[in-house]
Amino acid sequence: MVYRKFTIFLFIFIIINQLSLTAFSVEKAVRFSAVGDILLDRGIRMIIEKKGQDYPLKGIDLYLLNRDLVLGNLEGPLSERGEALKKKFIFRGNPSYVAVLEKAGINLVSLANNHIMDYGNLALIDTIDNLKNAGLYPFGAGENQEEALKPVIIYKNGLTLSFFAFLGYPLQIEKVDPKSSGPCQVGLDEFISALQDIRDQVDFIIVSLHWGLEYESLPHPHQVEIAHQLIDNGVDLIIGHHPHVIQGIEKYRGKYILYSLGNFLFDQHGDREKESFIFNCDFKEEGVLFPYIIMFEISKCQTKPASEEKAEKIIAKIHLVSDQGIMFFQENDDKYYIKEIE
Repeated sequence: MVYRKFTIFLFIFIIINQLSLTAFSVEKAVRFSAVGDILLDRGIRMIIEKKGQDYPLKGIDLYLLNRDLVLGNLEGPLSERGEALKKKFIFRGNPSYVAVLEKAGINLVSLANNHIMDYGNLALIDTIDNLKNAGLYPFGAGENQEEALKPVIIYKNGLTLSFFAFLGYPLQIEKVDPKSSGPCQVGLDEFISALQDIRDQVDFIIVSLHWGLEYESLPHPHQVEIAHQLIDNGVDLIIGHHPHVIQGIEKYRGKYILYSLGNFLFDQHGDREKESFIFNCDFKEEGVLFPYIIMFEISKCQTKPASEEKAEKIIAKIHLVSDQGIMFFQENDDKYYIKEIE
């Protein structure tokens, strides 16, 4: 009897010990993806009303639902309140369209763009509340500039990540009332100060920048300057939006800059505006690892994987405008891993 009890005790001890070792040996890693500009109005609204909320990103969830964090830029509020601004293009989506993002696995939503205030403050606040109520993380806009500047801080798989969003050059005006609601438009010095304040408290800082000139394949030199300044002050990854076309990728001081991911879900009709890619990487204690991109194209208001021929054409374009041609891509199935010429 004593021997039997000892055997059972020994067995339990071994199991507990193994579980403890497993718990302490789990690698700290966060699987991250970023997508481009997302419109939930106009042609996209029409296709949602006709074919349902699953249709626009049907099949794309295969690439995103297995990721821990997915960042996208939402062009316009999700609200039925507010008054339209007097401008050429104004967008807003039905509040229920939050489900389009949620079902596709997009859980980090940048609101720092030139359309989030198309229906004023009421619509902005509705959008923030709607996203939060769905369990998503909106950032980059708020009831005042202090709120808009606050990052989303996420603790995941043993790592702490902070996400900032900023409405940048050439959209930024020289002075913004600190009390004004809307996207983050503080001065660059104030933005850098916020980065420095949090740098020692987190493992990674990721910045979503809404910047650049629409339909231009190359970033403006001033953008490059800003990107380098941000990385010099602690940013680990920069994700660019707004031009509606794909721009290049740069590696500066070991950190990646994605100047523009292009559109991810939009109803524009030009060939270049229909080209898109998803950026993927793993955040680990060692840094940003295994970066790769996947090519997509938009057809009939639906985002789908690019054909092999189309993907090769897109990747050739990206190579041409990436870091003066020293960045290249190694294909593995439908993934293009980012490499550099030694």
